[in-house]
Amino acid sequence: MDFRLFSSVLNNLLNVSVLVTSKENPDLASFSEKYCYHPVLQPAFTLETLTQYASQMQEKTIYDLRDDLGICIQFFLIEESLVIVGPFVRNEFPEAKVQSLLISHSIPASYSASVRLYYSSFPLLSATHTRDTILGCIRAFVGQSENYYYQHLRKLEPNGSLPHAPREESLDYLSIYHRYDLENRFLRTIETGDTENVLIAQYAMSADGMNQNRYVNAVYQDPVVGISMIRALARKAAERGGASLIDIHEITQRNVQRTLAAKNVQERVRYLDQMLVELSEAVRISKQHMSNYSAPIRRVAEYIGLNFSQEISLDQLADLIGYAPTYLSKTFTKEVGMTITRYIAMLRCQKAAQMLRDEDLTVQEISHYVGYMDNNYFVKVFKKQYGMTPTEYRKEKEP
Repeated sequence: MDFRLFSSVLNNLLNVSVLVTSKENPDLASFSEKYCYHPVLQPAFTLETLTQYASQMQEKTIYDLRDDLGICIQFFLIEESLVIVGPFVRNEFPEAKVQSLLISHSIPASYSASVRLYYSSFPLLSATHTRDTILGCIRAFVGQSENYYYQHLRKLEPNGSLPHAPREESLDYLSIYHRYDLENRFLRTIETGDTENVLIAQYAMSADGMNQNRYVNAVYQDPVVGISMIRALARKAAERGGASLIDIHEITQRNVQRTLAAKNVQERVRYLDQMLVELSEAVRISKQHMSNYSAPIRRVAEYIGLNFSQEISLDQLADLIGYAPTYLSKTFTKEVGMTITRYIAMLRCQKAAQMLRDEDLTVQEISHYVGYMDNNYFVKVFKKQYGMTPTEYRKEKEP
């Protein structure tokens, strides 16, 4: 039986850790070290208890264990191997119950936040769904599952007493601070339009999320969930960086479209990388052209940029940002250095100039496209902008 594939299928179906180890000589030390938060609160997750129970397991039985904190695992034997699925939790964090548990073991309240973080790092699953998924995988890989029994265990008590856990004077949350520091570095690369370093920062953040930190939710490592979270963070960072909301929406919407059509994880990651670079570039361009504008004027300039070929009234723009028309006109001229009318004409002429260079269209066709129905008026405006008529401009720019 291909246990690597078996564990990978279970992991993908449940988004939960899957450990496969030898029945005769099970390697449970790493599991206990990683998932036993506190041996006094979780005697079932200590190496001694897990080792003892592994020696007593029966074939064709799925054991379901839920400790006093509400952390669950399911484990079973198959083809001379021990498989542990979990940890996972069945319910939201039981605040009152955990508080009572801490009090009963004379553990101070400072542990409450740490326990909450530990608890929330595991996926929320139904025990029945987990069991049925395991049975389905066994049926697919082995060809039988009808004779498997299901045994629920409340707790496991080892022979003899457990070593008393040393009391910590303080709890170490440095790994959490480090993770958020990496996230903030990543967000700053987008906010500042740093296209050269955005992917480096994203890889550093993602690599940190794959470490063994007990407080990092395993669900974050799911590609679909992880990409969705990074996309949401990147959108807000680009917005704070001053990028056009229309550009942000178009870039991220296109990323969602590509991600849904992706054939594999590698394609999804590649599309994510492209999106991050595009968002950073949108911020960089915005800062180059609008860094000295106030937020309301940036919004007006963005609106004009999207609609310059249409008729745009001063009242329409004033309503957009809640300014009085006369105040908007005065403020726009002060910040941009030209009137709104002149700004619209500039954008129309810039687009026309680009089309005269690159497109084999008549001057009248270009005039209509950029918003001038009167071709003679367009020629007059264009000449004022570039010092020559559109026809003269095209001849001068010919290779």
